[in-house]
Amino acid sequence: MRLKDKVVLITGAAHGIGRATLELFAGEGARLVACDLEAASLQEAAKATGALAVPMDVADPLSVEKGFREALEAMGRLDGVVHYAGITRDNFHWKMPLEDWEAVIRVNLTGSFLVAKAASEAMREKNPGSIVLTASRVYLGNLGQANYSAAKAGVVGLTRTLALELGRWGIRVNALAPGFIETRMTAKVPEKVREKAIAATPLGRTGKPIEVAYAALFLVSDESSYITGQVLFVDGGRTIGAAPA
Repeated sequence: MRLKDKVVLITGAAHGIGRATLELFAGEGARLVACDLEAASLQEAAKATGALAVPMDVADPLSVEKGFREALEAMGRLDGVVHYAGITRDNFHWKMPLEDWEAVIRVNLTGSFLVAKAASEAMREKNPGSIVLTASRVYLGNLGQANYSAAKAGVVGLTRTLALELGRWGIRVNALAPGFIETRMTAKVPEKVREKAIAATPLGRTGKPIEVAYAALFLVSDESSYITGQVLFVDGGRTIGAAPA
């Protein structure tokens, strides 16, 4: 029960890594607020885990404000916020429509800013807490993902800056940087790309949502109480280089 009685809000909670985190945190004793755009899937996930379901569009300031207000009214406080919600619109940059660039930046980077801002307002001068944003190993650069890579690099900069600004209140801000994790998003990746990703990963396989969820558990729990401003890679070692042939 590493999160016993802690109140944690999770975005992107209806599927994939968010759903795995919701289930893990429920088993660790957390009081949960589940947020997502997909109403039906959100209700099912919340019912299965005993969470409060709060619909939220992280790219919409009014939706984020309303969602956090509803969470605080129901729960009284927030001890942790784990922000996963994001999208991809992949293409080589010379083929990328401006609307695809702007949509990915809006959801992944501006959405992270809006969620983190609302989280800090809920915690600042009230109670210390942990904010976990989601970057990606792709922030180091990846073919066909100029928009996503730029957005996730922005999340890293945002994480480090917020850690500096919020430390005085005991609020910790860290980021997860997953590699190739088996989710709905990566299910769309062509098989050749998948094979290359596995070949470039020292552990020789893709990751599971629960493996990212356990990293989030560490960052929200008191076990990481002296850790802030960090990026935790959950990528099977791919960031350090390809496995030997």
